[in-house]
Amino acid sequence: MSLFKYYRIAFVVSFIILIIGSVVKVTHIELGFLNGNSLITIGLISSVIYIALAYFMIFKSEKMPAGEKLMWVICFALGFIVNVGFISFATALVFFIIGYKRLYFNK
Repeated sequence: MSLFKYYRIAFVVSFIILIIGSVVKVTHIELGFLNGNSLITIGLISSVIYIALAYFMIFKSEKMPAGEKLMWVICFALGFIVNVGFISFATALVFFIIGYKRLYFNK
């Protein structure tokens, strides 16, 4: 299994956990220790996994130009450090859709 498949799995799992956590938080449902806050925390921690995989694939890629590598790194870091979820999610989604072609294939 390639690293990009692991990236896709980690992204989808993180996204699902965050969506479920948001719904649980809004509806105030508690299932033991699983409440909205804990699920959102787990989702944010799991997002570190797909960001780390993306960084590793970006730096390992020999096909991607250096300027584009810098752009991806800044977008992922900006979304995570500034804690604006939409920036991180949008970057991850674009990387999810077109990243494989940009990492491993020439134009």
